[in-house]
Amino acid sequence: MTRQQALVSATVIALLLPFGQKALAQETVPMGTMTATIDGDTYEGQTLDVPSEGTSTAEVRSIGPMLSVSIQAHDPQADSILQGILVVDFMLMGADGSLAPMTPSISWWPEGMNAAFFQSEEGGAAAVTLDTLSLDDPASAAGRFTATLCRKDSFFAEADTDDCRTVEGHFETALRDAS
Repeated sequence: MTRQQALVSATVIALLLPFGQKALAQETVPMGTMTATIDGDTYEGQTLDVPSEGTSTAEVRSIGPMLSVSIQAHDPQADSILQGILVVDFMLMGADGSLAPMTPSISWWPEGMNAAFFQSEEGGAAAVTLDTLSLDDPASAAGRFTATLCRKDSFFAEADTDDCRTVEGHFETALRDAS
C-alpha cells in the first residue's frame, strides 16, 4: 500500500467513524450534493454535517503549505448510511487553494466498508476540476470529476484491473474547516 493509499484509507475510516452506531441516532444535516454516473447508473448523494460532533463528510484541512479537501457523499436511499458512499479527495498547493487540484483520488463503497469497493489509485485514473472554491466562512467547493475505479476486495488486496467502472460527476457543497 502506497503512502497516498494509506492516507486515503485512513481518511475514509476517519470520516466514517462519526457515522457509527452512536452517530446514527444523532442529527445529520445535508450540506451539499454529489451526482454521478457510475458505469451508466445514476448516483445521487449528499454531504452531511453532524453539528453535535463538530464533524462533516465534506472538509478542508491545512497541511503545511497545502490544503486537503475530502468530499464524501452518502446515498440517502441506501439501506444504511455506511452504504452507497462516493468519495472525492484532492490536494491544493497554497493556502488560498488557487492552483489546480493535485493527486485526485476517487472511491466508491456500494456495500460499505465490509465489502468490496472501487478506487482510482491502483489500475485506475482520476481527474478533478474545480468550478469554484471559497475558503471564506463558510467555505465551499463546486466541481467535476472523472475516474476509472477498479475493484478491491479489501484495503490490502490488489486491485482487480479486470473489474473497473467509469465514473463521471459533479459536486457542490459547503466545506467544514477540519484544521
